[in-house]
Amino acid sequence: MSQIDPKRFLESEKKHIMLKEDYKDMLILDIGGGGEGVIGSLYGRNVIAIDRRLEELNETNNDSIKVIMDACDLKFTNNQFDVATLFYTLMYMKEEEKIECISEVKRVLKPGGIFEIWDTYIPSYDGGEKDIFVLRLEIDLPQKAIDTGYAVMMKEKEQKMSCIKDILIENGFKIKECNQYDNGLFNIKCEM
Repeated sequence: MSQIDPKRFLESEKKHIMLKEDYKDMLILDIGGGGEGVIGSLYGRNVIAIDRRLEELNETNNDSIKVIMDACDLKFTNNQFDVATLFYTLMYMKEEEKIECISEVKRVLKPGGIFEIWDTYIPSYDGGEKDIFVLRLEIDLPQKAIDTGYAVMMKEKEQKMSCIKDILIENGFKIKECNQYDNGLFNIKCEM
């Protein structure tokens, strides 16, 4: 496997977030729950973690239930989940995929269900040498810390919190909390 030239990276300093256990005893759908499996690490068997890629699910070391599935075509019944989460997952989707995914979440959430998103601002790609956006993140959970990174090709992946909020509102979600931080990270919590 060849090395990627680091000159291609648009990389910021390491960012830090802390998560609490807000959804105990609720059935949680974690979209993009492979890799580090952060949400599954918090809630274990209460989580159904989906990811398109088997290798991402295989990397996950927690008690969540792991399923290969496309976020734009969820194979769950309507009104099935108390909570849905997207933890640094939207950054990998093109705009139309974000719209489809959020629409599917609306369908599978119970009335009054909670939808929480953690993600980051991604600038538009200017056609230059730096075409890979890299986010380094330290995540503090009650029982452990996770030091990780996320990287995505920037072409067609520009992302702003305001655009995500617009998609949520168009799908009938009520925004309950919305935080955009100076470091580019954002968190949106909404209800059906």
